[in-house]
Amino acid sequence: MLHILGAGSLGLLWAARLQQAGIDCRLIVRNESQLRQWNSNGNRLVFDDGTAKHTLSLATETPDTPAPIENLIVATKAHAALAAVESLRPRLQPGAALFLLQNGLGSQQAIADAFADCRIYCVSVTDGAWRPSEHELIWAGRGHNTVGPLRPGTAPPDWLNDLPSSISTTWQHDILPVLWRKLAVNCAINPFTLIYDCRNGEVPERAGDWLGQCITELQQVLATQGVDANLAEQVHAVILATANNSSSTRQDLHARRRTELSYFLGYACRTAQSAGLSTPALDRLLLSAQDALRRHQLPAD
Repeated sequence: MLHILGAGSLGLLWAARLQQAGIDCRLIVRNESQLRQWNSNGNRLVFDDGTAKHTLSLATETPDTPAPIENLIVATKAHAALAAVESLRPRLQPGAALFLLQNGLGSQQAIADAFADCRIYCVSVTDGAWRPSEHELIWAGRGHNTVGPLRPGTAPPDWLNDLPSSISTTWQHDILPVLWRKLAVNCAINPFTLIYDCRNGEVPERAGDWLGQCITELQQVLATQGVDANLAEQVHAVILATANNSSSTRQDLHARRRTELSYFLGYACRTAQSAGLSTPALDRLLLSAQDALRRHQLPAD
């Protein structure tokens, strides 16, 4: 049995694919009010996988449901992850496996510190999905999941090999470099889409030389963590592949949700400061992004 915490786009994408594959899973929604919304809709999700629309019936519950949890996929936003998992502490079994899908870094370490008796896995996700309405999901971009242990030496869970082909997955025993590379790419794209309120493909023209300066500084931050990457090539490849997409940060802006800025760009700037690196382009980027959030009356942290 797999439990999925978080009924946003990513949580629903996992729930839909697992349900289609016949793998027993339950979606943990926020509260009784959200549960009633799902129940009143017959727990139906209309899932557009890019080739056809499927009407699925998802099993839903709240954090207060007493059933024990052995495998938990955490699909909340980074800033909400620790409190959300904490709400399930009485249900988590000794040695429970937690799979953390959060963007950036920082939230994973906080959960690992708070749940020392759990097995902690991080998942780097490149799938894209969005919800036109509460009970509709569009799989906008088929990606890949790289899974690995936050604590070295933790073995992969038995069920990982049973995942359907629709959930493309690779095991990586050293996951932190993967997370750092994704963080760096997010830092080079997402804040600009927020500042200029533009799609990914518009970033190079709108940002100009500032983009290149940020990439150079991010490369230096990666080096302090022992992470190799041809970051400029990776950033421009992602921009090209997702040119018509709205970044998750821009989606948060338009939905008036708190962003995860402090967990990727903020984290990179704090890491640079701790390492004694001067990163004026990144510092300017962070301040400009925070100013944009304040102008829209959204949290800037």
